[in-house]
Amino acid sequence: MWAHCSAIARTMVYPSFFCSGDWLKVAAENLCPGDEAYILLAKDADDIRGVLPLVRKRNALGGTDLHYLGSDFYPDPLGLICSPADRADCAAALRNHLLNAPDWDRLILDFLLEDEPADWTLPGKPVSVAPFKVLPRDFSELLGEFKKKKRYNLRAMVKKLLDAGGELAASSGPESNIAYLDALFFLHEKRASERSLDSSFTGPRVQSLHRALVAASDNVRFFGLRLNGQMIAVIYGFEFCNRFFYYQVAHDPDHGHLSPGTVLLYLVIEACCVNGLTEFNFLQGDETYKGIWTNDSRILYRCVLNRSTWRSRVFSAVEESRGYVKRAMGLMSRGN
Repeated sequence: MWAHCSAIARTMVYPSFFCSGDWLKVAAENLCPGDEAYILLAKDADDIRGVLPLVRKRNALGGTDLHYLGSDFYPDPLGLICSPADRADCAAALRNHLLNAPDWDRLILDFLLEDEPADWTLPGKPVSVAPFKVLPRDFSELLGEFKKKKRYNLRAMVKKLLDAGGELAASSGPESNIAYLDALFFLHEKRASERSLDSSFTGPRVQSLHRALVAASDNVRFFGLRLNGQMIAVIYGFEFCNRFFYYQVAHDPDHGHLSPGTVLLYLVIEACCVNGLTEFNFLQGDETYKGIWTNDSRILYRCVLNRSTWRSRVFSAVEESRGYVKRAMGLMSRGN
């Protein structure tokens, strides 16, 4: 089944690594205690036309919600795994199946692209943005989009670190991937500890998922920045359908004066251009540093399908009341 996911994911409106079998398999193997994978297939006779990979989770009222498998690791974009021509029919069939299935309250689909909610005949609520950059083949063409001062400052930062002995490195296979992942976890923890930051990229479950993924997937990519033999920055991402999915970055705060994170990102985007990739997907989050490279972003949506249960009605009422309160506070603020 996971191989089917990867094959069909390549035909999606937006082929996403997080809809591939490589990602979904390790997500299914690293569920929270009490969760249960729940994979739905849309078939035409024996031909699999669509896959909806879900996980059953207990909700706050003691019932069950259905979430997209792996969505708690903040991947994007997600969506029904099928070709564009099949998506409306697959969504309708899966919706009808679910509404006649017992033992669940809400189907919650997060991080969908703008065009998918209509196929589920559901409203979409914006929940995040995902910046991206369309890449030219020539990196100098990309830099040419920047103002002269910005271009000069970026090049000066890169030159300063390289002149100090810095060099770009890249992983070369499963064993190398593990070493880079260890360095990433170490640098991430060091920076989070020094700045007293809460991070979603920590804990045994996160480590277990990513150790399994980097050992098994050919789509994993690591880039590092070494200074005098010491790894001072790491970027972790995935290459899928000629796109780079930029998943995680960490750098050594002891070398912050050399801007290793900015320099490594510069060099990785340059490498993506040279290698002929067509897009650099920064994934969700509107962090300031992403705005250095792009003003383009995709809005990510949440869709909720409610089954007719008392729990789903309570959740809907709570959500509706939150909307009333938010609108009332907005009116009061404008009145002042």
